[in-house]
Amino acid sequence: MKIKIAYLILLFAIINCLSSNAQFTDRYWAFGDSAAIDFKNLTNPQPANSILRVRGTCASICDSVGDLLFYCGSPNWTQWLAINNIFTDGTVVSKNHVVMESGDSLVGAGWYQEMAIVPDPGNHNRFYIFSAGVTNATHGFFYSIIDLSYNGGLGKVVQKNIQLRNDTITDCVAVVRHGNGRDWWVVVRSWKSVPTKDITAYLVSPTGVVGNPTQFIGPNVAYESFYRLKFNFNGNHLYNAASTGAIERYNFNRCTGVFSNRQIYSTPSSVYNSIWDFEISPDESKIYIYIIYQGALQDKAYLIQFDTNNSNFLSSADTIGTFSDPDRPGSLKLGPDGKIYSSIYSNVSYTCFNYLYCASTYTNS
Repeated sequence: MKIKIAYLILLFAIINCLSSNAQFTDRYWAFGDSAAIDFKNLTNPQPANSILRVRGTCASICDSVGDLLFYCGSPNWTQWLAINNIFTDGTVVSKNHVVMESGDSLVGAGWYQEMAIVPDPGNHNRFYIFSAGVTNATHGFFYSIIDLSYNGGLGKVVQKNIQLRNDTITDCVAVVRHGNGRDWWVVVRSWKSVPTKDITAYLVSPTGVVGNPTQFIGPNVAYESFYRLKFNFNGNHLYNAASTGAIERYNFNRCTGVFSNRQIYSTPSSVYNSIWDFEISPDESKIYIYIIYQGALQDKAYLIQFDTNNSNFLSSADTIGTFSDPDRPGSLKLGPDGKIYSSIYSNVSYTCFNYLYCASTYTNS
């Protein structure tokens, strides 16, 4: 099964650790341009629809049975060619595929892991959209609040772009459920000169959003805007991959929000640099990484499997996919069916077509 999506690159962000028996799930992946995948039947995912025209982040959330509640993305296609690439045009869309009331102008700048949806633990009708100001007109970390009790269940953005901090955030927003099964943690890093080892976990509870004390753990690379942060399936490990080639894992205490026991798989001096995205197998035995801009013409890309149990991590590299222009890899994402899904896009003249391969998945076998 293959879904064709027109225009620019597809990358999406869905909340991690939304289990099938939770109140909310991640069974509908909406992304741009105009496409989606419906995972309501996990044994037979189906192509679906969205109205997003985005080149960056997409996020969505469903109810407990897998029916779509709403989705969001950044930025709208009309601002792809904005002067100096400065825009703030994240969009929130209802389950009926109509822009939600007040659902425009959220912080967002066309990056790829800059937004995430989190349920409000104190109100089942309310949700937070967290968004990072990476390279847009307003730097910082923000949230907006959606209330689905408005407009007959279609929702309304009741608060918009509430600023939590004003420094520049890397493209790395990650979310995991709290150890109490009710609250949530939202994790970000900053983009600045050395030191850049800071990492902050924000607690989302019925009383609101509160930041934990910032910790200093991780790679120390100046102006690294392109981190990827992903939690493992159980939420007790956070993996960090940087475009420079640094790959690390930290233990995460889901009750206290504290990181510890840094494990370095690869350093920034690694030959496997230009990392675009990665994903972890459900049992954490494998890491799958896309590296791009390879070869003399920088027109090659590779999907590489690494064995986390190998004492020499880099020597375990196994290239399982090779791509040449116009085919280029996009994102890797663990689906609700336990499979890892890959997006590929191709350039054709001035139009870029994206393909999400639902049948061509890479597992940890």
